[in-house]
Amino acid sequence: MLDKIIIEFIKVKQRIINIVDSKSTWIMTIKDNEIYVEKEFETEKEAGILLGFSVTDEEIQKFWRDFINVRAINITNFIQKEERKAFLKSLFAELPFIKVTTINEVKTITFKEFQTDNLPSEKYDKVMLFLEEIINGTYNPSTLREQTDENLYSRKSRARQDLRLLGFLNESHEMNQLLLSEYVQSKDKNAYIAQLVLKQEYFRHALFVLGLLEKYSKSEKKKALVDFGMMIVRNSLGDNLMVESVGKRRTNNLLDWLEQVGLINDEWIPIEQYEKDDGEKGDRMNSNLREKFLTVMNEYLQARTERFAGHKMGSVVRHEMATEITRLPFIDHNQYVVTGSIGQGNWAAVPWLAIMNKDITTSTQRGYYIVYLFSEDMQRLYLTIGQGVTETTKEEMQKIKEEIREQIHMSDKVQKDDEIFLGTSQKAKGYANSTAAYIAYDVNEMPSDTELVEDLEEMLRYYEGFIAYKEEGTKYEMIYERKEVYLDQQSIIDHVSSYIQSKGFYYEKKDLINFFLSLKTKPFVILSGISGTGKTKIVQWFAESLGATEENGQFTLIPVRPDWSDSSDLLGYVNLQGEFQERPLIKVLENADANPNRPYFVVLDEMNLARVEYYFSDFLSVIESRKWKDGKIVTSPVLPESITNKHITIPSNVYIIGTVNMDETTHPISKKVLDRANTIEFNTVNLDYFNFLMDVAEKEVEIASNRSLETKYLHLKECFKENEDLVRNISSVLIEINKILESVGAQVGYRIRDEICFYMAYNEQGKLLSFDEALDYQIYQKILPRLAGSDGRTEEVLKRLYVLCANEEYDSGNNDASYAKYPRSANKLSHMLRRFEYDGFTSFWI
Repeated sequence: MLDKIIIEFIKVKQRIINIVDSKSTWIMTIKDNEIYVEKEFETEKEAGILLGFSVTDEEIQKFWRDFINVRAINITNFIQKEERKAFLKSLFAELPFIKVTTINEVKTITFKEFQTDNLPSEKYDKVMLFLEEIINGTYNPSTLREQTDENLYSRKSRARQDLRLLGFLNESHEMNQLLLSEYVQSKDKNAYIAQLVLKQEYFRHALFVLGLLEKYSKSEKKKALVDFGMMIVRNSLGDNLMVESVGKRRTNNLLDWLEQVGLINDEWIPIEQYEKDDGEKGDRMNSNLREKFLTVMNEYLQARTERFAGHKMGSVVRHEMATEITRLPFIDHNQYVVTGSIGQGNWAAVPWLAIMNKDITTSTQRGYYIVYLFSEDMQRLYLTIGQGVTETTKEEMQKIKEEIREQIHMSDKVQKDDEIFLGTSQKAKGYANSTAAYIAYDVNEMPSDTELVEDLEEMLRYYEGFIAYKEEGTKYEMIYERKEVYLDQQSIIDHVSSYIQSKGFYYEKKDLINFFLSLKTKPFVILSGISGTGKTKIVQWFAESLGATEENGQFTLIPVRPDWSDSSDLLGYVNLQGEFQERPLIKVLENADANPNRPYFVVLDEMNLARVEYYFSDFLSVIESRKWKDGKIVTSPVLPESITNKHITIPSNVYIIGTVNMDETTHPISKKVLDRANTIEFNTVNLDYFNFLMDVAEKEVEIASNRSLETKYLHLKECFKENEDLVRNISSVLIEINKILESVGAQVGYRIRDEICFYMAYNEQGKLLSFDEALDYQIYQKILPRLAGSDGRTEEVLKRLYVLCANEEYDSGNNDASYAKYPRSANKLSHMLRRFEYDGFTSFWI
């Protein structure tokens, strides 16, 4: 049925804009299984001439099928004989579920993609029943599992997932009070839900398809929607496209929703939902915002070279763009002031269009408001929540910016950072500094009018949410506040393992145990391995399963840049005005200090793109300064108070995880760093794990207390009191290993001994691994990464260590480590020895 979508789309199109040269092509006739089109050329020689050609139905269908298979097609400057392909690519680009983007600096058309979570997983009436049960206090969505048995939980959790889809719940299953209040007060509940449904892009595409197939039977429409979903929807728990069984179930639910809220009739024909309210109000689907924005971006730089007074650009920004905004049905002229500017007397470097709530401000010089900002080079447009820079102090501006970012939950589309770049002028920098949140648009990838309007409506809701927050003094989106729970070691492992599997990833439970024990031993762990094995993902899922997400600030990903050369790149620096400019890690440390019961995870992604010891050694030294004070673990300040004007330390609930790759673009890790971390290698994946192909029941997040993770030991004497026999046994093994390492000067010191003992003690207390399994991990992670060399002594050390681990001599032709005492370490040593034989050099990282 996918071919029917294209056929019917062609029937309703008359004019196609070529995506390469922007010239028009008209579909003149459709008959005898082909269409005849005429293209207008605008060279001086051919001005106004219409040149025609035919495209057969077979050509269209073949190109469509090929596009579905390859999923992305480059756009090039077509020569004359390729005019049919140019036309077809331009035709496809006008489908609302196709996007024009840039891949490897090449303009490309490709499918927009969605996840199964973007389609309803439960029937409409059951979702609405669950919403009413929440309102009445029957269920708390944050603690659903505790209130239900397994069968009931499965049904209610699907309804809960759909409430997330509509926006009533966030990822932590906490209620959006503003939305809930609007729903409760609405006179027509189904009509209110219909408006929420229309905000979901996939639902709009489904309505588009149903509109094209109006004359087809219901069974054909359903088949088309199932095929459509299988073409552009990926499984939320994996990367595969949605399978047919899931597609049928989700599509049935989607059709039920659309019919129940009145967006389609009983023949599944879309019902017009965008009628004008009055003579002045337009509808969101007929907006011309995109055209106005592109007019400014394409013509403003030339306009700046011309006379300012009376220029038509002023009318475009001040009147035409403002009118497009005021015509939108959700813009109440009694509540909002809409105004634009290209400058006062002279051309502004950054033209803008602002939408202000009259109760907050009517001037862009003060207060906070929604504002579109054009970059100086006209390559980018930003939809922002900004502030007046003229009459607002720096302190107040920073306070408001931080409040908006911390208190108002926003979708992933909205950026809450300081990466907005408007230009190099003081005015551009001032606007950028005042911005609390933004959505960025590229001039070459400007989205549709529909998406632009939806983004504005979304941002306006955040703006109004912050106004409500300031009035009420509470987080408007939170009704339920989940408390932290203590999980013992075995409970953590079982929970994390189940949670990660439900997300479509698979890790050996022993590897998860090892990661947990490594974090508990010391809050700095290095994950190494080949690209694509999920080093970053395991941390993200581990953290998320325990309630730590980017959304709540408990999980932070910091990409390391190759040009990092000292700690200022990680922590912050003092600018020319003498002000401390903090980096994201400082904010994490402050938040963690304010919430000591919750764990905070920081991932330094690809941390060896720069030399680790250059930018990280100071921070690492502070980690080493940990000590007990008044029953708590404290550290030295990460930076002098004279720089930060604050006392910032590393709280005991902060866990730093670095991911490393070893290739020609990265730097080796020094022994100083390796000595202070557990280095966990991920080089294996389970490609036979297919559970993520099915609709796996979601696993609920646990809001874990930091007590579940924090260390008990800082010094060996604390561990020795409770684990004397264990410490003595480990020490005897390490003494034997040190005798082997002595010839290459790689003996382990007190620090490594102590941390191995801590790891083994935690393992013993949780009864997680056998003694030999745990010690195998520690030999692999604390000792082997230190070994490298090209001389005979290195080879001899590796062979002697192999004997210790495998209980047999090394034989390059036959090394089955499955029966070894320490099989992981034996396998790694065997690999290192083979590399030595082949290359005359070896190391842990090769």
